[in-house]
Amino acid sequence: MAQEPEARTGLFEQKTTNDYVVMWKGREICRYASVRDFVDAHAEGLAALEANQADLLESYYRDL
Repeated sequence: MAQEPEARTGLFEQKTTNDYVVMWKGREICRYASVRDFVDAHAEGLAALEANQADLLESYYRDL
């Protein structure tokens, strides 16, 4: 019995449009014009998460 192929997950170069596609379990999440744009967007996202985490921890300890 043949196994079904796993749905694609990752960052893939789209040769026909010269951009990069982020796939999650077979679904397109977003596109970027370059790897640099991808890295910049994710660096911004990580910075926002870190700021949110710091605010959350501060509010937790302030309420003690």
